[in-house]
Order: sequence, then structure tokens, then C-alpha cells
Amino acid sequence: MSYEFFIAKRYLKSSRGTSRKVVSWISIGGVFVGVACLIIVMSVENGFHKTLIDKILGANPDIVVSKFYNEPIDDYEDAINKIKNLPYVISVKPSIYSKGMIKSDYSCEGIAIRGVSGLSEIKNVKGKLANGIVLGKDLADLLRTYIGDTVTLLGLGYREIVSPLNIRTKKFEVTGIFDAGLYEYNSTFAYLPLNLLQSFLKLKKAVTGIEVKLDDVYKAPLITDIINQRLGYPYRATNWMDLNSSLFAALKLEKITMFTLLTLIIIVACFGIAGNLITTVVRKTREIGILKSLGATSRSITKIFMLQGVMIGVIGTLSGAFAGWLISFLLGKYHFIHLPALEEVWNTSSLPVNMRVSDFLIVCIGAIFISFIASVWPSYRASKLLPYEAIRYE
Repeated sequence: MSYEFFIAKRYLKSSRGTSRKVVSWISIGGVFVGVACLIIVMSVENGFHKTLIDKILGANPDIVVSKFYNEPIDDYEDAINKIKNLPYVISVKPSIYSKGMIKSDYSCEGIAIRGVSGLSEIKNVKGKLANGIVLGKDLADLLRTYIGDTVTLLGLGYREIVSPLNIRTKKFEVTGIFDAGLYEYNSTFAYLPLNLLQSFLKLKKAVTGIEVKLDDVYKAPLITDIINQRLGYPYRATNWMDLNSSLFAALKLEKITMFTLLTLIIIVACFGIAGNLITTVVRKTREIGILKSLGATSRSITKIFMLQGVMIGVIGTLSGAFAGWLISFLLGKYHFIHLPALEEVWNTSSLPVNMRVSDFLIVCIGAIFISFIASVWPSYRASKLLPYEAIRYE
């Protein structure tokens, strides 16, 4: 142990008097509160983002392969064979995406219709996809229908001229209701068996897209580039990140804004560290003069007070990180904070939590660095004291 560290530790421990101890505890407490708040808020934000991504991917494929101008894909088996052996790919299925209107005895709504071969990747489904239509929960409420009722689908054959004479209608039994967890999907999406939608749209055996699921959704951009290179024109692949880029850019901006605002708490707390060190320098003027007269260099004096400031920052940071982890863990496990307003948007009234090691490292390293910066000027001033000036009036 160097003598600079030994002296810095003694200075930190030997704060005599209630007011001096309070100042030291306030300095530590400010960093503690800032770090804990940052970790809790970032963990909750990560939880919301992960929940949103799960809900989006629960109702959409990771990657969609289609043709330019949405031309029908007749030879999709060949394209599927080129995709299914790629890394991270776990399933490749043909699909159809179209729009139309749906009518019940009580209401008529515009919807997006997807033709699929199964609903295994869609969560919270009541009923099944068997020669009938599966509606979103909120869409079923708008139509006042339930499983076993009959609805009428209205639309045009694929690429037919828009005309009242070309509008096709067909009755389907409601065989299932799904809950994707997002109102946007629950109120506008309906699923039909692939062969029924092909017949309704006059597509014969063709499809409009190929859906790709991955075991790591964050590899979607990489696999998208590989698919585009392998299939070439007229195919194009788009992934869930591209389709929701504006949404995720807004979420990223929100996270950066919250991080910046809460970092100000740590910066304000570090003013307390600077104030504490200035007070210590004034109080220890005589000791500084004695140390210098005994041969301590200006560099050693600087090191003593910088170590003291960093120790305050480390104590506050580590204790704050532990408190932030503990509160986030308890929030995620016991859900003791309930916000009913979240129920309509997120389908849950509790705060979701997702702790990340990277967030802990960034917050802790940042807080300690700010503490270090806050101790530079007081330490520099202490090192500039001259021995004879420091002990002149002793």
C-alpha cells in the first residue's frame, strides 16, 4: 500500500465533527442516488423495449422475402430451398399479405389479411386455424363476434381493377381469436389458411411473400444481406428492424435522453465531492505543509486528494449499483408497482424489467470517471500550497 493511499484513506475516515461527516455522506449519497436511479430507469426502459420487440415479433416474421412491386411468387419452393440452410434460420414458410374489409351483422372494418400455413408462432390464440378465419381480440370486439360466428370478407382478386363490379365477397366462420399484446395488431389483423386466401385472391398456387424466422432476431440485418445476395433481382428481403426503424430510433433517442438527464444527478453529486475535497484541503493545510517539508512532492499531494475523491465515487457507485440491481430484481420478480394505464397499451399493468451487464458497466465507469474529474481541481490546488505558507501561522 502506497503512503498516498494510506493518507487518503485516513483523511476519508477521520472526518471529525457532525457537519464534516454529513458533507462526506452527502457526497457519497449523491453518487449513490444517481447511479441507483440510472440503473433502475435503464432496466425498466430495457424491459419496455424487450416487451415491445417480443410483441412485434410475435405477430410478424423476422424477415420477409418478396418480389419488387409485390409481384406473385410462383416458384417459391426454389427460393425456400436457398434460404432454409442459411445460419440462424429455424423456419421458412410461404405467406400472403393483403388488405380488405370484414363485415359482421354489427360492423364493418378495414383489415390486413395474412394467409399462413399455421399459427404456431403466434402467442395467446384461442381456437385454431382450420378452414376459417382467426381475428385479433380487439377486431372481434369491434365486430361483436366470437368463435363460431360467421363474418363476410370483402376484397379484390390480386391485381384486379378497382371497381364495384370486381369486389369479391365470401363468408368465413370465426375459428379463433388471438391476442398479440398490441392494439395495432389486435384491431387490424386477421389470419386465413394459405389455400383459402389463395383462392379468394385468385392467386392459384402463388404467394406474395416468404417468412423467415431466426433463432437470434438481432442477426436479421446480416441474414437479410445474405438472402438479397443469394436470391438477387427480382427478390428483396426486409427485416423487422427495417420495417420498424422509426419506432426503434424514437426508443433509442428516449433512452439516450433519460440517460443524459439522470447523469446530471451524478454530475451535481460530484460537485459535492469537489466541495468536500476543498473543505479537506483547507482543513488539512498544516498537514500538507508538513508533508511537503518532509519531502512529499506536489505529485504525491495531488494523488492523495484525487484518491480520496475517487474513493468517495467508488463507494457511492458500487453501493448505488447494488441498490439499483436489488430494486430492479425485486421489481421484475414481485411486480409490486402496478400501473393500470399500461394495461390497454402493453397488455400488462406491471413494470417490465430487463437488466443488462453493459448498462451496469457504462453507468459505473461513467460515475467513477466523473468523480475523478471532480477531484482534479481541488487536488491541483492542494499540490500548489507552499510549505512555508501552509505552516506560517501555526
